[in-house]
Parts: sequence; C-alpha cells; structure tokens
Amino acid sequence: MIKVSQVPVIDVSALYTARSVHDLYALAQKFKEVYTNIGFAYVVNHGISPHMFDTIFEQSRLFHHLPEEEKLKIKQNQFFRGYMAIQGSRFKLSTLGETIIPNQSAAFILGHEVPDTDPDYKLGVNLAGPNQWPSEHLLPDFKNVLLHYRENVLLLLRNLVRVFSLSLNQDYYALDKFFIKPTTFLRLQYYPAQPEVIPEHQYGIAPHTDWGALTLLAQDSVGGLQVKQCDDTWLDVPPLEGAFILNTGDMMHRLSNGKYISTPHRVINVSGKERYSIPLFFEPDPHALIAPVNTEEEPIFEPMEYADFLMKQITNNYNIGAKDKEALADA
Repeated sequence: MIKVSQVPVIDVSALYTARSVHDLYALAQKFKEVYTNIGFAYVVNHGISPHMFDTIFEQSRLFHHLPEEEKLKIKQNQFFRGYMAIQGSRFKLSTLGETIIPNQSAAFILGHEVPDTDPDYKLGVNLAGPNQWPSEHLLPDFKNVLLHYRENVLLLLRNLVRVFSLSLNQDYYALDKFFIKPTTFLRLQYYPAQPEVIPEHQYGIAPHTDWGALTLLAQDSVGGLQVKQCDDTWLDVPPLEGAFILNTGDMMHRLSNGKYISTPHRVINVSGKERYSIPLFFEPDPHALIAPVNTEEEPIFEPMEYADFLMKQITNNYNIGAKDKEALADA
C-alpha cells in the first residue's frame, strides 16, 4: 500500500470496445496497480447512463422523505432487507475496533432475489428471504427503478470481476465460480444534515472495510467519503460527476491471496446538507468456498464458506436476529 494525493480514475470503456480478451489486458494491469496500492478508484465510461443515476437518486430522496411510520412498516427483517433507521447499526465486530456511537445514517436495503424453492429460503438461513417494498401507492415507480438499476449494475460488476481475473494472471472466467448465485445488497443510503462540529467518534458510517468482493458506489454532490492511507491519515474522495467509485473488499483480498487490499473507509457528513449515496455490494455465493483463485500459490488464509463469514458479521453488527446454520442446529 502506498500513500496517494488523490484517488485514481480508471477508464473502463474497454469493456465495451474490446474485440477479444487480449484487448482487456491493459485495463487488467491498471486494476493490478490500483488495487494493490490503494483499493479505491473512480471508474468512468462504465455504460450506466446519467438518466439511470438521476432516477434512482430521485427515488431514494422520495423514499427517505416518507413519514417515518411509513418506512417502519418495512423495518429491516431477519433477512437483512428493508428499512434501517438512523442509528440502526454500530460496528461491534471489526478489525478496526468497536465503534461507540451508532451510525448517523439510514438505509433502504434490497437483497438478491431468492426463489422460495431455494433450500436456504425454506430453512430461513443465510439471509435467503423476501425483499420488502414501500407502498406502491406512495412510490409507484420505486420498485421498477431499483430493479432496472440493479440489473444493469450487476452486469457491469460481473464484467469487472472478469477483468480482476485477468489481473491475477488467471483465465477470464476464473472468478466466476465464486459468484454463481452472488450475494448482493443494493442500499439507498441517507445521511442527515449535521453541523460542522460533531462529537468525537460520531460518523455517518464508522471506519470499516467492506465484507464482499467489490463495491460500486454512486454518490451525490455533497461528499464526505474518506479512505484510510498507509500512514493512518484520511484521504477525501470527493464526488466526480458521472463516475462510480469501485473498491475491493475482504473477499477479494482473500481470493487474490492478499494481493488486493480491502481499504478502511468512513463517511463524515459535516456539510450542513443531506447526503445520499447508493452502493451495490457484490459478494460471493453463500456456499462458495473462499480460497485463492490461483491454486498454485501457498494460501495465506484458511478456506471458509462465505455464508459462515457473512452471518457472523451480520449477527454481530446488526440487531436483526438473522439465523445461520449453527443457530438452526441449536433450535
């Protein structure tokens, strides 16, 4: 990891212009440079239209301005889906230490679709359950806008994962086996306006690393995101119009056998304005065995099933009563 003066910008237009895998090698090399050193980048020319950004941010604003009693009708369930009110989370299980004050942010969380015939759905484990939606009478376009956005961004993420495969000197599809039925969470994140001076240890989102493989974040024009540098200073990640922020998480760190870093980051909103952001977390299949994609290397981590890791994080950081295999066995 090296200290940088600003987050780099990566042009991913080659995803759409490449005639063969060979045409993606330069992009893969850029990924290798960035994600071994800082773990965060802006991505531009990604194929998601400004109109798609505008419509989902508008739906987010409409949702978060609903009366609180309406939002609480779809309060976050045991499957980690629905509305999480302000101060609804606090990072108690983190390599960065336990936070003192709950996060000063709210979110609507949309999980991956799980058919009711799925074995996990039938058992009610591994967050396999139904999504929750606000009243169609109040927000008639909400569901369609979110599903359309998610569909398009997930396609982009799958293509990005394959470039990461190339960057690790593997076959283009080598990482696909870890994401056969990926775990995904789309969050409409809301940070209320706060004054310029706030209590110590009060954050919109406290310092943390992302659990999954990749996160694609769209943010509004307010700012407040910061990433931690190697000298323990914090670097601002100001909004860049039309760009996503792409960062690698804990599972990409493991899949790359420690090569790609999962960088701590936080949000402090002292702008005096409301802030909105929309991350989509792309995580492995719950039943994927997480081990280095390059099987010829000596692994630096013990293999683990992703569900075991995920459920430990969820049950320790969110008071939602999620069930895992161990809890089921004890029931």
